[in-house]
Amino acid sequence: MTFYDWTVSLWRTVVPILVGWVAALLVHINVDINEEAFTSGLTAAFSAVYYGLFRLLETRVSPAFGWFLGLARPPAYPSKPPTTSA
Repeated sequence: MTFYDWTVSLWRTVVPILVGWVAALLVHINVDINEEAFTSGLTAAFSAVYYGLFRLLETRVSPAFGWFLGLARPPAYPSKPPTTSA
């Protein structure tokens, strides 16, 4: 895996987490929530749904939906060449 592929995969993981965090903050502003665990769970759940939805749209509808994950190009991982034993 190249450094670029690693960076792309990291970026595409971080963007949904940040979106989930912002969504949780917005919910927290409008609703009196005192439990940090609930907020953390909401963030994780929203992030997972967000990532899953846009990953599905990216593969089934249009690669342009990848921009919602931070980059409109999924990382490409080269396959390992077959090893031969001598």
